[in-house]
Amino acid sequence: MQSNYLEQKTKLLNQNLLQKFEDAFQKQIHVSSKFIGERRIKSRRGSRVSLFPSIKNQGLICLESNLELAHAISLERDEDILQYRTQAVQIFISNQHFIIPDFIIKTVNGFEVHEVKPNLKTISERHISRFNLAENILSNHNIKFRIYDHNNLLSKQDSLFLSISYQRTNYQNINPMALEKAETIIKNHKFKDREDLYSLMKDHNLNLIIADYFIFYKKILGI
Repeated sequence: MQSNYLEQKTKLLNQNLLQKFEDAFQKQIHVSSKFIGERRIKSRRGSRVSLFPSIKNQGLICLESNLELAHAISLERDEDILQYRTQAVQIFISNQHFIIPDFIIKTVNGFEVHEVKPNLKTISERHISRFNLAENILSNHNIKFRIYDHNNLLSKQDSLFLSISYQRTNYQNINPMALEKAETIIKNHKFKDREDLYSLMKDHNLNLIIADYFIFYKKILGI
């Protein structure tokens, strides 16, 4: 009886969950160009707090670790991802407790929640229980729940490599006709690394940034 009452109360607390997600993506950017979530991300000893300049979100995304940065880079590259926010929504897992997920995602197919952890094998039973509760609650609202760790995220080396291409690609606008020309050229040549692509662009009088575009958005180097 008590269990059913608490379950109903938790359900009531989450009744406007979809609206919370909508509101999070409608929230205006802060004067500092940052998106401010439900929990302020603060630098602490041993942390890797950073601000990621997101093209998809048209603002700075606050991140707490290199793993979250790796995930943000992957989200920027995924054509199915429309927008994302960090620490943006409270999800009640009981009548007194809630979680604030690392990422909420707006995709072409709806909303998702992503948690990023160093290693899934070392997650405590308490966290597993909380995540299971959250997954069940989210499924009732047709929101997918996913957990990522170092095994299915970009490595630190690949993140750094792609960050360079990302920054160069979005430094200036690229001519669409030049992109079409480059795509035809790339299809008819072999290359093994970024320097090969730079040389290929240079040989055909194309902006080297186009090589970075194909590396980051088209994943032509297999990363």
